[in-house]
Amino acid sequence: MKVGIITFHRVNNYGAVLQAYALQKTIQRLGCECDIIDYNRKNLRDILLWQKSKIRSFLKGTPDRQGYSNTEFMNMVLTTVFFNKKTVADKFDSFRKRMNLSRAVNSDTIKDLNREYDLFISGSDQVWNCGRVILDKNYLLGFVEDGEKKASYGASFGIKEIPDKYLEDYKELLSGFKYLAVREEAGADLVRRLAGREAKVVLDPTLLFKKEDWGMLIGKRSAKKEAVVVYMLEYSENLLRFAGKLSKRVNCPVRLLNKPFHHRTKEEYRTDVGPVEWLSQLQNASYVVTNSYHGVVFSINFNRNFYVEIAEERIRGAMASRIEHILKTFGLEDRLIQKEETDPQKENSKFRFSTKDMDYGKVNEKLKELRGDSMDYLKRILVH
Repeated sequence: MKVGIITFHRVNNYGAVLQAYALQKTIQRLGCECDIIDYNRKNLRDILLWQKSKIRSFLKGTPDRQGYSNTEFMNMVLTTVFFNKKTVADKFDSFRKRMNLSRAVNSDTIKDLNREYDLFISGSDQVWNCGRVILDKNYLLGFVEDGEKKASYGASFGIKEIPDKYLEDYKELLSGFKYLAVREEAGADLVRRLAGREAKVVLDPTLLFKKEDWGMLIGKRSAKKEAVVVYMLEYSENLLRFAGKLSKRVNCPVRLLNKPFHHRTKEEYRTDVGPVEWLSQLQNASYVVTNSYHGVVFSINFNRNFYVEIAEERIRGAMASRIEHILKTFGLEDRLIQKEETDPQKENSKFRFSTKDMDYGKVNEKLKELRGDSMDYLKRILVH
């Protein structure tokens, strides 16, 4: 069987490229040929409109449809600048050479792939988030002619409600899938409400790899273990203050994996971290402090002590479900960063946290169980 995966493999984001890599390699290990569809939209109009919407909201001082605050929007811009620096971008491009890609296609030519694959898989990542892709129907396999060839794995909506103008599109497209699997319970609930179907909840593809599998990819890279490693998907003063207080309590230096351009810091930082180096930093950290979903996922897989912040903007924008889901799945809700003070700007804000090493016994048992369950789903759809 030959499988084509459509996902966000071209974005310079650690979680995005690593989940794409993990899903492809897992399918190949199961005996199938597998390509990641090298899809690039020919018309960037939708992307420009999305940014136009954000800029308009920024100027008016109001959140946009995903609930981003003005501060977060500006930090997203700065983060985008960081990840598109040549030194970092080159490392992402180098990592993508480890993947098998289809020939390059766009919104006009992607339909020509119908004759080349026996099964198409949408996912993982937020490929069904109409706020990120303005409902690009190709991510919901709208280009696939045969419904028997339509499957998803770990697809995520990233939102709790679908805009009214897209409801019928989602209902029609989701109804056309032969196999449906999503990454979060919130996604399964959306599928149920939109299409009246049950979607299986599966692990993020990166968790299909055991920590030993990732270790083989990392190799013998040296990374100082004695560090509080901070990875911020979005810049957060609150998270940095927490990391500083943790550092003092455990007598361990802070290391930032992506130093914000607008933040003056005395902490150790790296501005040239590629995907494999990022894995190495998390694998060898004494503590991980993050607001990233995949920062949490890899901390769990590597059995690292970690703390995670869910920003208020994420809660308002319904983007918190993926982190809440993974914490609840493994009974790790206590790893959420909690504040005693309600004013995040107070320098003397107190945090409630324990520095005791996490007990991963039950977590690893649960992970083994869920990994087997997710693998069973993949095996089933690959022999359809």
